[in-house]
Amino acid sequence: MIPPQRARRSRRTVPHLLVCGLLSVVCSLSNAADWPCFRGPNRNGVIAGPLNLRAGEPVKVWEAEVGSGHASCAVVGGRLYTFSSSGSGTIVCLDAAKGSPVWTRHANTWSGSTTPAVEGGRVYVLAALQAPTLYCCDAATGELRWKRDLPAPTGDRQYGHAGSPVLWRNLVFLNAGGGVALEKETGQPAWSHEGFPGLAAPVLFQWKGVECVALFGGDQLIVREALTGREKFRVPWKTELAVNACDPIVLGERLFLCSDYGKGRALYDFASGRPELRWERGQGHGHAFSSGFVLGGELYFFGRGRFACLDLASGDTHWEWPGGGSAIAVGDQVIRVSEHGNVDIARVSRTGHEPLRSFNVGMREMKNAPAYANGRLFFRNEKGRLACWQIGE
Repeated sequence: MIPPQRARRSRRTVPHLLVCGLLSVVCSLSNAADWPCFRGPNRNGVIAGPLNLRAGEPVKVWEAEVGSGHASCAVVGGRLYTFSSSGSGTIVCLDAAKGSPVWTRHANTWSGSTTPAVEGGRVYVLAALQAPTLYCCDAATGELRWKRDLPAPTGDRQYGHAGSPVLWRNLVFLNAGGGVALEKETGQPAWSHEGFPGLAAPVLFQWKGVECVALFGGDQLIVREALTGREKFRVPWKTELAVNACDPIVLGERLFLCSDYGKGRALYDFASGRPELRWERGQGHGHAFSSGFVLGGELYFFGRGRFACLDLASGDTHWEWPGGGSAIAVGDQVIRVSEHGNVDIARVSRTGHEPLRSFNVGMREMKNAPAYANGRLFFRNEKGRLACWQIGE
């Protein structure tokens, strides 16, 4: 899912968050070349690849206007799905090969921030006016299958709701209230809690043989049992304007949290069930919206306007690469995108980064992670330009 957008009462400059997990679950009715949800089929910004870069320069295949918003894209079965705040909320489906429109569906929202999740011939999108609503539509036609109103936040949710839906077994997990799980087929609640949501996507992981879901709320992280919603533990994490948008990263029985807005980054050990702080780096050492990922056993993240490889033992960095933005990894190659449309592709390791290709897509105000499928990257900016670029063979 994605970013803070316009504040309702604050004059602060707002980041635009994106945010959607960590468990390696491939959505059904999608193939290995699909990108069915926020941050890809593994929901963590990393796919196996390989990525064989084309011999020539990357080339733009098509461009389309989809309306303002900060959602990224899902690409499944030759179709592309995204979400826009235009027209008071529009779910958009395009032909992924040509960029031509297939269908649109109205969904009430003031912020097109959440990336759709696609599975089993259905598209799931979280929209929000005063309170959030989950829409489930037919992936082929856009016909509404069902919609479900969700708990309103108990605190002042300045930037709406941005955490993209996460699909698992027969459930849809949502960062709404204090966490919600709905049945995929009907939208009936499996469990639901009142609370103050954040802007990150739910993150699935297994702990002591139990499937769990981490929900980064507006002022704390809560871990619940995935099937029952029963709370396992929580970690207080309060930021200015309740901006917690970077997906938490679970590494065994350790938990990495990252935010801006007066916080930073920290590592917790939760082996005992009572999270213990191992280290923390304060204000300026985190990021407002871009989530990190684990690649080759190393943790990479954004902080202080840089992309960096983190030393988990100390909280320091092995190296830093100037420039913010967002990133995904395909095989052993990291694709980093700046807000000004600069794209850098490099191989990375604990010892450094090896630049392979750089280009500019001619778009600015890009504050969401790209999607990748079949050697193509799909970029979206906040004003609604969406472009497809061929980078692989």
